[in-house]
Amino acid sequence: MAAGFNLMFLITIATGIYAVITSLESMSFSLSPLHSVIGTGVFLLIPLVIPLVEKIREKISRKWSLNRENRVYNFTIDDHNGLENIENGVVKEQEEEEDSTVQAHNEVGEVQVPDGVGVREEIGVKLMVKRVDFWLYFLVYFFSATIGLVFLNTLGQIAESRGSSRTSSLVSLSSSFGFFGRLMPSLLDYFFSRSRYMISRPALLMVLTAPIAGVFFLLLNPANASLVISTAIIGVCSGAITSIAVSITKELFGTKNFSINHNVVVANIAIGSFLFGYSSAVLYYKEGNEDGRCMGMACYRSTFIIWGSLCTFGTVLALVLYARTRKFYSHRS
Repeated sequence: MAAGFNLMFLITIATGIYAVITSLESMSFSLSPLHSVIGTGVFLLIPLVIPLVEKIREKISRKWSLNRENRVYNFTIDDHNGLENIENGVVKEQEEEEDSTVQAHNEVGEVQVPDGVGVREEIGVKLMVKRVDFWLYFLVYFFSATIGLVFLNTLGQIAESRGSSRTSSLVSLSSSFGFFGRLMPSLLDYFFSRSRYMISRPALLMVLTAPIAGVFFLLLNPANASLVISTAIIGVCSGAITSIAVSITKELFGTKNFSINHNVVVANIAIGSFLFGYSSAVLYYKEGNEDGRCMGMACYRSTFIIWGSLCTFGTVLALVLYARTRKFYSHRS
């Protein structure tokens, strides 16, 4: 089964890479739209083959095991020495199996027991909004992924104001790297679950917030490459934060009222979309001409400085959240 999961991850990564390649005009000029659709369909259908392969592999393994048992016990009563050797071998094999079983139980206990108690407290909305950790978490999300989503929503207008003609490619690029961002926490969880170490979600949140702050200052550079790089980084980091936020809400505030609690957390997206979107529009039209259209780096310069500063503040808040929850996550390691 582990091989099947590994293969699924490889197929998923390959699908994302294919999506990135087909979203870039410079790399997909030789592919027709029909070929792109066919390729996407093939990548989407390949995972359906994995359960069938695993079933066939399981049957072959079971048949081989039965044949091996028949060979082990295929002996005559007269062969006394052979009987003793086989009995000794069987006893030794049973002892090894028992030792391996005990070791497996110990290893499973080291990984699964922390996951089983991986909830800090079970609280509802009324108590949650009174917690300092909630407001730290809320504001970190607000000053990172939410700003990133607002940037991606206005990416077309940003590209147009900078004189870029690759708006559709940038939008496709942001979607593709957003996919990789959502996949990243799952990959980390899978690989860390095979060891006795667990990754701290607030620490990962801090690591993902810092690049978003940096790329907004990078966008002050008029080069087209800075826009492409920034779009990719914001897509990855925003997607990853959106994904790990589900786990953070569950681990810090419990599973009993998870749906309500998480809806309160993600309410920051609606609030941030309005505030950051409206403020960027005001600054955009302030730099525009009489018909409200703005061209040049000045259109979003102030917006990028403000967003970069807010994301930097969000990184500091994420560091504080990590320090406050470090003891809890260290017990899970």
